[in-house]
Amino acid sequence: MEEQRAPTIAAIATKYGAIQGVISFVLFVVQALVRIKQSWVLPVVGIIVVVVLMVLAHREFKRTHNRMMTYAQGLGSGTLLATVGTVVSSVLVFVYVKFINTGYFAAAMQLQKANLQQRGISGAQAEQATAMMGIVMNPVGLFVYSLISGVIVGFIIALIVSIFTQKGDPRIVR
Repeated sequence: MEEQRAPTIAAIATKYGAIQGVISFVLFVVQALVRIKQSWVLPVVGIIVVVVLMVLAHREFKRTHNRMMTYAQGLGSGTLLATVGTVVSSVLVFVYVKFINTGYFAAAMQLQKANLQQRGISGAQAEQATAMMGIVMNPVGLFVYSLISGVIVGFIIALIVSIFTQKGDPRIVR
């Protein structure tokens, strides 16, 4: 009878990261299809999803590793989870806006112009604001921006979540 080895941090983080990436992509598509204005609701939902999946990944790691996980293991696992999730989501979003919904950026720019006019910003200021948005309002720009921001936010979430999910070896006296 072979001894079954416990899954590694990387395996667990990759599994939950892939789940997080798909959920993030679904949230993006829902926002794009329903034409939800930029608000705080979807980013908060996205953060809650990352936190819940990170806690579940840490719980699975502890369950398979003698109920122990150091802070460093939690931080590494959480950061890897967020990185995998960000890569999966960014690739799916890139494919979606490049090949499936090619009018996404035009609609987003139109919505942004309407928002600026509603706030009383017009003329040169509006042109400057839309020009700045134009930098990321293309498939490659959105991909790069999503990767960088996703990894940074994921790392910060992992810093915080790992504080609460770490569990040291009770045999070690400090």
